[in-house]
Amino acid sequence: MAETGETAQTQLIYGRDDRPSFGPSLLAAFAHLFAIVASILTAPLLIARAIGLDVDSTQYVISASLVVSGIATFIQTYRIGPIGSGLLAVQGTSFAFIGTMAYAAAQLPPETSQDELLGILLGTAAVGGGLVIALSFFLKSVAKVITPTVTGVTIFLLGLSLLWSALNNSWRVFANASVGDTPYLAMEWLLTLITIAALATRKNLYARLVSVPAGLFGGMLLAAVLRDWAPLPTPTADPLFFLEVLPVSLDFSFLVLLILLPIFLVSFTETIGDITATSLVSGQPVEGKTYFSRLRGGVLGDGFNTVLASMFGAFPNTTFSQNNAVIRLTGIASRQVGYVLALLLIVLGSIPWVSSLIVTIPGSVLNAVTAFLFSMIAYTGFNMVRDRAQRRGLLVLTIACVGSLLLLGVPALLASLDITIPPYAAILLGFPVASGALLAIIADQSMA
Repeated sequence: MAETGETAQTQLIYGRDDRPSFGPSLLAAFAHLFAIVASILTAPLLIARAIGLDVDSTQYVISASLVVSGIATFIQTYRIGPIGSGLLAVQGTSFAFIGTMAYAAAQLPPETSQDELLGILLGTAAVGGGLVIALSFFLKSVAKVITPTVTGVTIFLLGLSLLWSALNNSWRVFANASVGDTPYLAMEWLLTLITIAALATRKNLYARLVSVPAGLFGGMLLAAVLRDWAPLPTPTADPLFFLEVLPVSLDFSFLVLLILLPIFLVSFTETIGDITATSLVSGQPVEGKTYFSRLRGGVLGDGFNTVLASMFGAFPNTTFSQNNAVIRLTGIASRQVGYVLALLLIVLGSIPWVSSLIVTIPGSVLNAVTAFLFSMIAYTGFNMVRDRAQRRGLLVLTIACVGSLLLLGVPALLASLDITIPPYAAILLGFPVASGALLAIIADQSMA
């Protein structure tokens, strides 16, 4: 099959192997940074809060996530041996693991210490990254089972579960506030949400790229005006942040792996789509040997970078899709921009003040941001399903949603009948994303 690239390749100002001067490289790198920095900062913060890490550990995770994102972006862009796509592909902590990490942490014994909890989650994530590495050599076989329809259904269920969590968190913020502060918190929540939604729905790519940072800034500014809120970063004696190798002892839980596995599989297929889109907007082949080699390298890079993140105390990494819009916007697909961006992420993560500032974001503002992002995740999943084989995709979605909800009551029903089921099965039935993904696979395969 002939290797073909994007027909608009001539519209690129700088192609994959071009070397723009320092000025254009830095400006393009900052454009990418604005597109993803809010996600890179928010995802580890939410996971840390969801699993109950203290302030010091949360700050470490945030700083480590930025530095690891820089290292992972360099690996993915430069391509070290077979690892990496060799394209301007940006890596960061995946939002998909927020709900699953929280659910997995809740299944561990109550007496589990914070370090033990973190060690189990990171160690199991490293095993999951290893599975992704192994699966990168069986791309076509996995794609036959984890189809776009299955991926869309899982993303939809994941988005709904995360959105429900974000709304519950918002409600708790309002419920725990004083009577005088409640209207102000509601105004901050609404302003943040409206700002992001207004910018994210514009046709102008610049507006969409700055939507989340603008929403965060607007919400925090209103909090400062209404409630005299002020960011008070935790003082630290260390002028610079340095990664630690194995900050906690890694451990493994088969139960946690079962909970995380559907998300790893979804992330696997999403990466295939993201790398394909990056190839397309970069004027590179989207079929043939070169494309397949880059695709395998990109998926392998995702798995390797997840293992690397676990070794340094950060959560699973994945390839971000929003940076494809930046390539379209700037017309710059040069890998050199990726190297500069990687350096910017490492420098940003090496400043302790950044992570200590992030943990002070008002709950009203943060929960508004996450509510929007998670609703977009659900919307993305729904669109993926709706676009597949007309009614077939929606039928699979309906079966998965209804079936996963019905399965929630199975453990209680069996217990009332004095029927015992394995604890692992009961826990998995209680997680609709996992049970829904399994039902989607069965339904999709039966209709093929």
